[in-house]
Amino acid sequence: MIDYSILDSDKLVNLLFTEEDRLPRAAVDEFIKRGNSIIEPLSQIVLEESNWDKDAPEFWAPIHAVFILGAIGTQEAVSPLITAIKWSVEYDADWIFEAFPAIFGKIGMPALEGLRQFVQDKEQDWYVRTIALQGLASITLKNPEVSDDIFSYINSFPTNTHEDMDFRVQAANTLLDFVRSEYEESLLAFCQEERRFREKEPFPIFTFDAEDVERIFSLNEKDIAFYSRDWLSFYDKEHIRRRQERWKEEAEKETEEDYEDEYEEEEILKPFIGATPKIGRNEPCPCGSGKKYKKCCMGKDKKN
Repeated sequence: MIDYSILDSDKLVNLLFTEEDRLPRAAVDEFIKRGNSIIEPLSQIVLEESNWDKDAPEFWAPIHAVFILGAIGTQEAVSPLITAIKWSVEYDADWIFEAFPAIFGKIGMPALEGLRQFVQDKEQDWYVRTIALQGLASITLKNPEVSDDIFSYINSFPTNTHEDMDFRVQAANTLLDFVRSEYEESLLAFCQEERRFREKEPFPIFTFDAEDVERIFSLNEKDIAFYSRDWLSFYDKEHIRRRQERWKEEAEKETEEDYEDEYEEEEILKPFIGATPKIGRNEPCPCGSGKKYKKCCMGKDKKN
């Protein structure tokens, strides 16, 4: 087994570029142990836009850098991590979409002001702002003293008619996840407003309605595991093994997919005609990812 503690910083950082998605947990632990002394090279990886290109050999490096910066979790990591939100969405690095809220939740109060400023920046993509908003919600798990202020702030978006509707829906979803009773009435009102808005679209899709809101609040059905997930499980040996099996299976299927029946493809592309579809926010995403719809294509299919 390699003793990563004897590697100098340059050699340690180089592993992020050479190990792809097989970087060992022992190497990650050595990064974390070095703390602030290793943040600068990690930040440089994250801030270099060309590293995020999926066709580039460097693709895995910024993903590792984000995970490690989040685990170090100091004030110095906040700024590069906030920039990483933008690049991850721009280049569809979905490996880390779901990690950001938990990462900022771990960092806690040092990330609060930076995230609020980012959420306020309407020049940013609404989906990027959603991730930052979820980061704010995560901070409340370990810092309950700021919960009232943060959730009042989050509630200001569903009720703001000058905001992007998709961003407003995601803000409402965040409130639903935490089941704050003081916002039940505003969420019910928002359901009605969204329905009027969506009904003007050719193929409207509703992700939750008044019945969902009433059920969630009556059962106190919180759904907050997402906000405290263990992103470092990415480096567990079993997870690494499963990924390698997945890549092998996908490579074997690649040729078959190139020869899909044209008729079947046409059927898939036909628009749905009939009753207005409603995909439950906690139902499996239709894309087949295995994730809940609200944490998968509910955002990504509209982010552009």
